[in-house]
Amino acid sequence: MLQYKVKYLLLHILFVSVIVGCNNSVNSYSPTESSLVKKQTVEEKEALEALIQLQINADLENSIYLTFGNTNHNQLPSDSSFTISQEGFRGVLLDYARVHHKNTPDEKINNWIEAAVKAQNTYNVYYCKNRSKKELFKNGIPHSGTWIIPNILNKDIVITWRRQ
Repeated sequence: MLQYKVKYLLLHILFVSVIVGCNNSVNSYSPTESSLVKKQTVEEKEALEALIQLQINADLENSIYLTFGNTNHNQLPSDSSFTISQEGFRGVLLDYARVHHKNTPDEKINNWIEAAVKAQNTYNVYYCKNRSKKELFKNGIPHSGTWIIPNILNKDIVITWRRQ
């Protein structure tokens, strides 16, 4: 009987030490609250607002839209991916706006685009072909299918190129 009590006591001590050890290791690897919530700069807030304006003022609904960051989009997996610069993204948004924002004054579009491109210095793009339509390229960059630009200010930008 004493042997059973000793085993029970040792097992109990082992169990408690594992629980305490696991709890301490989880706490030691948990990021601090301040690192989870990054405060946006004025430029980032303006970029996000400009992207929202491009979304809500598009002539065709859902030709450009923002989702939660790192969403598993139904267009994925992508056919290819590439990276463009801030200047390249500016040119792409101007081309996009010529087709999808015909009812918005040029001055507004230009202001939104200038603010929007300042969200980042470079942009990773997942390119998803539209198999039913011919691919269209400009300066070596596809202007067809769907682009998914992940994790821009905690949002994904989805651009669906439609020819009108």
